[in-house]
Amino acid sequence: GALAVPVLTPTEPLAPVITPGFPTGVITGTLSYPSEALPDERVVAWCTTDDSHYSLDTLAGQFDYQLEVPTGTYLVVAYSMEGNGFPSGLAGGCTRMVPCGLTAACTEHTLIPVTVAAGVTLTNINPADWYADTGAFPPMP
Repeated sequence: GALAVPVLTPTEPLAPVITPGFPTGVITGTLSYPSEALPDERVVAWCTTDDSHYSLDTLAGQFDYQLEVPTGTYLVVAYSMEGNGFPSGLAGGCTRMVPCGLTAACTEHTLIPVTVAAGVTLTNINPADWYADTGAFPPMP
């Protein structure tokens, strides 16, 4: 007889799949963390016009990321992932505090919308504001 093939049921929704032929751009930047070491991180681009998001998981010590997304406007947040002694779910955003210099005088934790055009690579989109209040950013998907 034929072997039974197990059906895998995903336990959480998967990130949307980019439709082939749909115009995309790339968001790149540098990762950080308020510690001497860098944890595994999940970089998420949250679409500002609907509930979709696109994400990329990085490894501990990986300072750069590159995330391909469909054209549109996004908010970029990095989340710490559990492991190597780090807690899960702490969030760092690409906020107005980042271009301000991340000093005590920089108090605006508003996420900066970044607009991705077809074939364009955005650079220096750094989700480096780890100092916003808990709940200031969407929870890690």
